[in-house]
Amino acid sequence: MKLENLRTLFNPESVAVVGATENQKKMGCHAIISVMESFKGKIYPVNPTRDQIFGLKAYPDPDSIPETPDLAILAIPRDHIYDTVRKFIDRGTRAFVIITAGFREAEISDGQELHERLKNLVESVNAAVIGPNTFGMTDLRSGINASFTPALFQVKKGDIALISQSGGICHLLVPYALRHGIGFSKIVGLGNRLNVDFPEMLEYLAHDENTKSIALYIEGVENPKDMLQKIREVHVKKPVVAMKAGRFEKADKASRSHTGSMAGNYRIYVSALKQYGAVIAETLEELISYAKALSMQRPLHGDRIAVISLVAGLGMVASDTCELVGLRMAEFTEKTKERLYEILPPYTIRDNPVDLGFVANDPDVCGEVIEIVADDERVDGIVVNYIYSWSGNFLEVPADSIINAAGKKPLTACINYPPDIWDEVKIKLEENGVPVYATPEIAVRSLKALRDYGKLLSRE
Repeated sequence: MKLENLRTLFNPESVAVVGATENQKKMGCHAIISVMESFKGKIYPVNPTRDQIFGLKAYPDPDSIPETPDLAILAIPRDHIYDTVRKFIDRGTRAFVIITAGFREAEISDGQELHERLKNLVESVNAAVIGPNTFGMTDLRSGINASFTPALFQVKKGDIALISQSGGICHLLVPYALRHGIGFSKIVGLGNRLNVDFPEMLEYLAHDENTKSIALYIEGVENPKDMLQKIREVHVKKPVVAMKAGRFEKADKASRSHTGSMAGNYRIYVSALKQYGAVIAETLEELISYAKALSMQRPLHGDRIAVISLVAGLGMVASDTCELVGLRMAEFTEKTKERLYEILPPYTIRDNPVDLGFVANDPDVCGEVIEIVADDERVDGIVVNYIYSWSGNFLEVPADSIINAAGKKPLTACINYPPDIWDEVKIKLEENGVPVYATPEIAVRSLKALRDYGKLLSRE
């Protein structure tokens, strides 16, 4: 496949929506709304029974469209897909999103045959196809939502590309991302992977300047060697986080019928993914959290961690999590200990993990502690935990000091608060490269992801 056709898919200047309708019970209705609410270029609804759809002139078939659309989105019955794609190909269209299901994933006798026939057609001209059997895709940066979910375009623009074999997983992670302010460059549902699969997306994303980290949700692939080789090539340029589903027999079996995937032994898959350069996530929260940290922070080269917390309990939880995931609690230098003992009162914890509880209302002292620890040569990475507590509106998060510390050492933060209290603080931290999480456990685990990536790079 030519990469230029993938570039066209994500950066079209004109889009045709076949099956566009105002009937909200049909996918074509939601697909045309998605495009209209996101896309600034030319839009061509295709429907043989309507003259207009949502105020846009409609066309009866591909041949009647006044120009060759860059991208065609198809939400029509399965039996019309082949001839419709052929008509667009004859006109010169080389990028498609096929939402329609009923191909090799279905228990239909000719599903596999139709899949192969369609694949031969599109590959004869190197066209790029997302699907079939997909919710679609969205590119938040270029401004195209080619999916049946208009709400996808509400997601914050960011630097993570999420590539998934499951549309349901994307639709679970999107509300999570909205609640936690996580931004994406692209969200892609591969569906049945007619001719755009993980290897093709990895190769494209390696050169995508809007993507800094790549998150993969994998059920199974036909050619795992191709995917693994692309991960090996890409991970030295951009971090790749992978989650493999099908750990147990029932899920493994389900993945085979979900998107026509060939699944495989979970442990073998995960071992191979690690060997070829992927950071492994075991939960969906880890998948998106690790990708967030890796898109914002540099790799961690060392496992000596300092924990600084507003209250002792958070520090203990973070310390336990460090030990649990294979990170070590740093032993401060004598110079650092002396400085901490000078500025912190005796009823605080002045060693690692550091407790700021009794000086919480003095942001200057708290900030100084954070920067002192960041200067310690025995500290490789830092976790900072701040929660809104009894101090109320008098409590200030020393954001500038946290940002300064993150400029010296890889750092993640747990900043937890009631709605609308510290929103501006969180935004400021993340705009300056500090990934913020809701709990100390996921903050530590995300720091561990930075360490895993550092180890992968050190092998090269």
